[in-house]
Amino acid sequence: MLQIDGWFYRVCTWIYHFTLLNLLFLISCIPIITIFPATAAAFGVTRQWVKKKEPPIVTTYIRLMKENFKQSMVVGIFIVIVGMLLYGDFRIITKIDSNIKIALYMFFCLMTAFYVVIVLHVFPLMVNGYYTGKQLLINALKFGLYKFHLTLINLICLYGLFLISVKFPFFFLFFFSSIAIFITYWLSEFKFTQLAVETGIKTKKNLLKTHS
Repeated sequence: MLQIDGWFYRVCTWIYHFTLLNLLFLISCIPIITIFPATAAAFGVTRQWVKKKEPPIVTTYIRLMKENFKQSMVVGIFIVIVGMLLYGDFRIITKIDSNIKIALYMFFCLMTAFYVVIVLHVFPLMVNGYYTGKQLLINALKFGLYKFHLTLINLICLYGLFLISVKFPFFFLFFFSSIAIFITYWLSEFKFTQLAVETGIKTKKNLLKTHS
């Protein structure tokens, strides 16, 4: 049980990894302005874990935070602005007394759904390849709508983790952020794999049609 390849050792190792990453993330978010670079760095570390790698957590985290600082800040500021605009729109709609109120409400609910999809997938894409800011946001929307049931599962998991954190505050301090980010990237990586397989199949079919 206490051997390096034993289950108890592996469980303790993962507890340590998640706790360390969670504390690093929370400490990095203290200045508030660094929330988005910290999020990108945390996704970068979990990407290594999902790919069966075990990099030094602290040094890798700091390096990824520096590498993604500029783009994550630009994207993060855009996300905040759009989020504030959507919130303002809903506040205005509640004060409207007109027949178009329901139509406006449904429209902005749809926009909010797209917004959540983008926020959920923009950082997994950011740490998985190079994109311009515009490409990143467009691809995040497309990628989030791809196999949408996985996006819904992701949201349900995040909501469940949130409820646990509300009931047990220590969970938020030591595990919530790292586990939430890990689950989000793990599901994104599954989408990456499925998309690559489907793209490969389509490419082979096109080649067969070309040579037939």
